[in-house]
Amino acid sequence: MIPIHLTHIKTPDNISLEGIAILPQRKKKTVLIWIHGLSSRFSSGQKMTQEVSSACKRARIGYFKFNTRGHDVAFRTKQKMIGGGFERFDECVDDIRAMIRFARKCGFTDIILAGHSTGANKALYYCYKTKDKSVKKLILLGAISDIVAFQKEMGMKKFVKACTIANRLRKNPHALMPPQYGLFSARRFWSLCHTGEKEDTFPYYDNKRKWNALESVRIPIAVIIGSRDQYLDRTPSDYLAAFKRHAPLTKNFHGTTITGANHGFRRREKELAKEIIKSINGL
Repeated sequence: MIPIHLTHIKTPDNISLEGIAILPQRKKKTVLIWIHGLSSRFSSGQKMTQEVSSACKRARIGYFKFNTRGHDVAFRTKQKMIGGGFERFDECVDDIRAMIRFARKCGFTDIILAGHSTGANKALYYCYKTKDKSVKKLILLGAISDIVAFQKEMGMKKFVKACTIANRLRKNPHALMPPQYGLFSARRFWSLCHTGEKEDTFPYYDNKRKWNALESVRIPIAVIIGSRDQYLDRTPSDYLAAFKRHAPLTKNFHGTTITGANHGFRRREKELAKEIIKSINGL
């Protein structure tokens, strides 16, 4: 058990997002803001939260973890249905902007964005769209292409069929995918699984594609992957090389592999925490 502050923030479009703040006794100006993955939530991965926040605390770095509007599979606000199966990806900018605004009100001036899984897409997209100068470093954890992940999970034949259905239905904002493809609106499934969409930020599956978001980032970047990530379609070294090759403007690139870790870094949380602090110091 670790002492936390349970809190919530409001986005510019008036969506309430719950989260936690863990503050060091003698804080510096730096805070790590954790962006969770698809359909996850701020309270998920408690072992990881404990290890990473404790490592941050020892380094006198704050640790914030909030829901995004993509938390859980689905939930309804007064305005609309959102959650991982229904959110609009580009609205993650409002979520992260609200988190950073809260951090600045708490006295932090140097922001480190750490995105896990689909949260990595969101953290990178935020930096790409806003060029927010308060974000000093970017950490991408298990930054797997959702297209590759869905292909591996479904199999190519089922994936292609699902994309065909999503394309046919997506003009209707209320249309749902057939249940065998999970609880998704057709628009959300298309956004996740069609090449060239806004959240297709890591197109390492296609050597001809440009990485517009990553290629624009100038701040230091760390990329951390598990050697046994179940969604990898290549060796970890080839994966990290692709990221480094498409980050030409960064002041510093650090890529590393956590041996034996899966996509969620389960049972390797302590090693991950050490690597995150090492990456922050190195960057």
